[in-house]
Amino acid sequence: MQTPQALQRHAARIEEGLRALFAQRAVPLYHLMEYQLGWRDELGAPLDVPLPQTRLHANLCLLACESLGGDPDRALPSAGAVEVAYQFAQVHADVEEGSQLRHDRSTVWWLWGPAQAINTGDGLHALARLSLMHQDRDDVTAEDVLLTLRTLDGACLRMCEGIFHEIQHQERAEVQPEAYLRMSRDKVGALLGCALEMGAIMAGATEATRVAYRQCGEEFGMALQVQEDIQSIWGEPLSGKSHGIDLLNKKKGFPVVVAMAEALPGQKRELGTLFFKRVLEPPDVELVKTMLDGLNARERAQNEARQLFDQAIARLEGNGTSDAGLDDLRRVARWLALRE
Repeated sequence: MQTPQALQRHAARIEEGLRALFAQRAVPLYHLMEYQLGWRDELGAPLDVPLPQTRLHANLCLLACESLGGDPDRALPSAGAVEVAYQFAQVHADVEEGSQLRHDRSTVWWLWGPAQAINTGDGLHALARLSLMHQDRDDVTAEDVLLTLRTLDGACLRMCEGIFHEIQHQERAEVQPEAYLRMSRDKVGALLGCALEMGAIMAGATEATRVAYRQCGEEFGMALQVQEDIQSIWGEPLSGKSHGIDLLNKKKGFPVVVAMAEALPGQKRELGTLFFKRVLEPPDVELVKTMLDGLNARERAQNEARQLFDQAIARLEGNGTSDAGLDDLRRVARWLALRE
């Protein structure tokens, strides 16, 4: 599936800004971070051709700033900060989930161990904050820096809250769809909302517009989570996880959640029995998929993703968003939420 052109426009600018964060940092710890960013191989050697990366969070920050008439260069430190924060979250998520591969590449913890992976993730988080504090533009005030820093820290904390609830959900026989979506708003939507809000801040937007952009990003995140859950079972997730791995790990994605909520008692028992097995095997995954198909879980999840997409885009209307900017954000959101 082709990446929207809007996510390619600022690619060189974003990479240059990210690399500046690592300049003059010689401790090998940073090689692990650069591996995560796609710049080094498994032996720590620089790649002649860095791995292609979407840099979704950084791009959304710049697109948001641009859509409100701002200068993308003014938002570049914010874009780098939220992108590096996302990478910190990915390193920790791979440890928490025991993921050995992402995008057909060994994860940091699998190569260097959980202790170094946790250290790498923590270091990325610190670099994200430093990206906001080390700004040398005359048109960026101390108030701008503090506001973006508060926005980033608040989003990271909410993301951790969402992960807490996701782990809790795995221990429960049944999770209500509303609770799952609240978890998704925090776990995935908080950082996407942060990216859009920081772009709006750097464009000099009003508080009302900043809030609208944040809420829009949060709903993008909810729709993205639902769509990733769909793709994990029936397609190809953007996250780079192996197909079907979430079911093998007994993660209750949104299609499972809606199926459990609407299934008849006998069907609920059958699904619950499968998810409470000590280990799921590939035949169990196929049985779960058959049951989900019989309950129209894929269609119901897709409808939820579409409603969230429509709701998110509506947030941007009437907030000073340019027509071209709205079109860019709509195309990116459609790609994320609907795979169109």
